[in-house]
Amino acid sequence: MNRDLAIDVTRGLAIWSMITAHFADGAKIAMPTHAFPYVDGMSVFVLVSGFILGLVHHGWIDAHGMRFAFGKLAARLAVLYVCQLTIALVAVAAGMAGYFRLTWLLPVDGWAEGIWASVTMAYLPSGGNILLMYMVLMASAFAVLPLLARGWWAAVVAASIGLYVLAQTNPPDWFYLTADMTAPRIQNWAAWQVLFVPALAIGWNWRRWHLATRIERHLPLLVLVAATVAAAMHFLVIDGPLTAFEPALGDKLDLGVARVVGAWVVVPVVYGVFRVFLAQWHRDWLRPLALSGSRSLDSYVIQSLGLVVVPIMILDRPWSTWSMTVIAVGVFGACWAWAEFRRACHVDKLHRLPAILAAPITTAIARKMPAPAVRPVGVASAATHSSVRRSVSAGSPS
Repeated sequence: MNRDLAIDVTRGLAIWSMITAHFADGAKIAMPTHAFPYVDGMSVFVLVSGFILGLVHHGWIDAHGMRFAFGKLAARLAVLYVCQLTIALVAVAAGMAGYFRLTWLLPVDGWAEGIWASVTMAYLPSGGNILLMYMVLMASAFAVLPLLARGWWAAVVAASIGLYVLAQTNPPDWFYLTADMTAPRIQNWAAWQVLFVPALAIGWNWRRWHLATRIERHLPLLVLVAATVAAAMHFLVIDGPLTAFEPALGDKLDLGVARVVGAWVVVPVVYGVFRVFLAQWHRDWLRPLALSGSRSLDSYVIQSLGLVVVPIMILDRPWSTWSMTVIAVGVFGACWAWAEFRRACHVDKLHRLPAILAAPITTAIARKMPAPAVRPVGVASAATHSSVRRSVSAGSPS
């Protein structure tokens, strides 16, 4: 199965958008990926992640069955947990060193409390808390994938929309993920799933519906629709008759309707533009985005750790515009370099990294070790034949 680089580039652009939002908010370098109203890297990341999950798991289920796909899903959830735990533990370490302000978290009373809060996913630093929601959304695939395998994609999408309506109108407390902050609610997962679950259904049917070709064919129309939606959001919601409703329509915690519409309009256009570009130009023009997007989880973890490490180890906030720009480019460069390293070393799975790095050392040690002494085959054969002849002579009748 050939990899669709336009998908990787789209994810890479989402990573770049998140990095510039977290490290260079307000600088000109952040403007291009935040020009469309209410669309940011997080919403694109969640939508594209659901799409890829449906696309990949459909192939695995067809080839190996549902149990195999569930095993892969469980393994991915474990990886996400370890990544979120790592981010949380770094935040605890920063807090214990007196840098609680960098994480936006409440102080902890010692390492034991901090470690326990990290293990239970309660200690989630600002800018590094998406993975908990991602785990919740991915866990929903255990229920959604069997329904898609039965062809019930329409029911899945309808249920997702219904849950979103409930999340907007009368959400119970357990719809919200929380962290140890002054304002503990961080995401309404039941609202955000309206990006993930329908995208999962689209990914499941991606090849059967020939959606890549259709997006490319109708790209001018999609661009026109996106431009119309952007103009409507600006002249109606941001600066128009619906301004009074803007806080609710554009709310990020509860994923307001404007953010939902914006994400679903922008992502197909971005994917289509990159698909056309890659068909006409060499892929290396977009190599940084493609590689960082292909390792989007790694890239997200790097930028999350950077939010804590950079102010402590390199330059403390507040940053000037030039400092913001240099730091954002540097963090993205680190994501790209890490992706290049994994590609060069053929590290397809992170748990194989220690063995891959140790392989040259163990090979060199094995070469320096003296080979065990081996008796020449001819000598052994002659001795054996002589022994056999003596035995035969001794045992033969006189």
